[in-house]
Amino acid sequence: MIIAENRLGTSMLVAWMAVASSTAAQETPTPFGTVVEVKRILTEVRVVNDSGLPIAGLGPEDFRVKIGGRRVKVESVSWIPTTTEAAEMIAPPRDGVMPSGAILAEPEPRLIVVLFQTDINLYRIKGLVRMAPQAADFVRNLAPTDRVAFLTFESHLELRSDFTVDHEALAEMITTTEILGGTIDPPRPSPPLLGEYFNADQARRAATLTRALEVVAQSLIPIPGPKTLVLFGWGLGRYNPGHPITTGGRYNSAVAALAAARTSVFSLDITTADYHTLEIGLRKVSHDTGGIYFKTHLFPDGAMNKLVRVISSYYELAIVPPPKLKYPYRIDVTVKRPGARVYVRQNHATGRR
Repeated sequence: MIIAENRLGTSMLVAWMAVASSTAAQETPTPFGTVVEVKRILTEVRVVNDSGLPIAGLGPEDFRVKIGGRRVKVESVSWIPTTTEAAEMIAPPRDGVMPSGAILAEPEPRLIVVLFQTDINLYRIKGLVRMAPQAADFVRNLAPTDRVAFLTFESHLELRSDFTVDHEALAEMITTTEILGGTIDPPRPSPPLLGEYFNADQARRAATLTRALEVVAQSLIPIPGPKTLVLFGWGLGRYNPGHPITTGGRYNSAVAALAAARTSVFSLDITTADYHTLEIGLRKVSHDTGGIYFKTHLFPDGAMNKLVRVISSYYELAIVPPPKLKYPYRIDVTVKRPGARVYVRQNHATGRR
């Protein structure tokens, strides 16, 4: 049986890669009567330029992939736009046939989680005041079919609104007063529902942002498809004088859960500072999950505009893993395009959910 092993912690799926034929999942006996099992790793990769604009039109031959330091084959590539603008960047071929190994997928709606980390510290509250309107505008301008959920974290994690397509009503909840106080009733939810899997007891006991991210991720795992977590935060981890920043014992579990949920974290640092120690944790979680870290204290509009561009598309790669692959392993992806920036999930601690 042809099997695809999907990202860290995802389930084993029937390989859709096999020329999309109805016989792709059939067992193929060898001349000796045995069964050949071929595994594939599916992973999402974002390829953009310095401004965050997607680089479209890439095929398998454009990607160079190493797993655990070993060069591997990219069997097929799907370009998946998630906005109308991204979909218009590449037109279907005139004869309806894509180059070998390349697939042009239909635009798909997105699942987006907005999470605000709050604090009354002067340098952080200024950032909250600055970025709350930016976040509200971001939500208002999403595509009508995009589902958005809203959570906050201070001393514990709180689900303010489940996934909804009522972007205007949700944007009304994303003000400084509402983020800190929370008096407005949430809008009507739109399936799939995060609340069906959200563990309120664990959320109340989530004393760190790391643990909060893990709880969110665990709630997202049962929901199919890739997700984007937009984190407006001021820091992740703990600073120990004389030692590097530590992310805590739950960090690996949190990143494993985020990967199992197919969730990339895009960190928008709300701290009013050119540099601070706790940004290291925000940078790390974004890097490890295939997202990006942004500073917002000088050019908040630029950070938000780049975020919008980066999340407007992604490639899904079907990769042939090297023999006897062991966990954990690292995936390194580069492309043959000058100035291209590639973002791919790096944590692969397990092969199962």
